[in-house]
Amino acid sequence: MTENPSLTPAHGDRVQQERSQLAGTVVALVGWAVVVVPIILMSVLIFAAVMEPSQSLAAPARVALIFAGAVLLFCMIAAPHLLGQAVRFKEKAMWRAALITGIPTVCVVLYFVFRWLSNLG
Repeated sequence: MTENPSLTPAHGDRVQQERSQLAGTVVALVGWAVVVVPIILMSVLIFAAVMEPSQSLAAPARVALIFAGAVLLFCMIAAPHLLGQAVRFKEKAMWRAALITGIPTVCVVLYFVFRWLSNLG
């Protein structure tokens, strides 16, 4: 039985760099709890703006709205998962991906929060 002692410390270092799967899952679930309502609201808002009968569907502004909405919805769907993975693995690339998708997500969430607050008064 031959053991390679050089593999054991490297594996131990990798385990130390990871956090528990529970921490990443909890962060992802909290992220999903925050973005689930804005995802639905954003989808309805984009659908209502695009399907308005006063203009053609092929208008450049509507096509741009469709693409911008698709990108924002993708960011909102991906951000909670990427943030949970970044918390778990603590790698720069994961944090960068979470930040790239998280900034538009935070902007959309803040937009709906401020819009909701302005309708209260």
